[in-house]
Amino acid sequence: MPDSPTVPSLLAANERFYRTFERLDYPALAALWEQSDRVFCVHPGWPPLAGARAVMESWQTIIENTAGIRFSLSGARARIVGQVGIVTVFESIHNAVGDERQQSGAVSTNLFAFDPRQQRWLIFHHHASHTRIPPDEDGETLLV
Repeated sequence: MPDSPTVPSLLAANERFYRTFERLDYPALAALWEQSDRVFCVHPGWPPLAGARAVMESWQTIIENTAGIRFSLSGARARIVGQVGIVTVFESIHNAVGDERQQSGAVSTNLFAFDPRQQRWLIFHHHASHTRIPPDEDGETLLV
């Protein structure tokens, strides 16, 4: 089903990004990304990565070294400016690397471009930063 340049479809594209990552399906995850020089990513604790090749290699490395991962998302906010969709979200992350189980929190900003030819949102920017501050029960406060 094609997307449309609306806030509900933008939020659905953001959700699709996380659920695809949870499946540790690199080809499916790569298909959600724009393939351009403006692609940019900051994983928590990593240096900034610029360009589609470097960013996609990072995702492949993460997927190859992750036994399992689950996200509980909260406090998602979305807006559209022109053909760019902006989503901020709090991530509660549960993952396994080898036999080690980890839990952490992050605040992420994800930028998407709506591609009218493909009729879908493509992510081109993901910036996640560790945080210990969860949103309040209304999802209103991401940072203090």
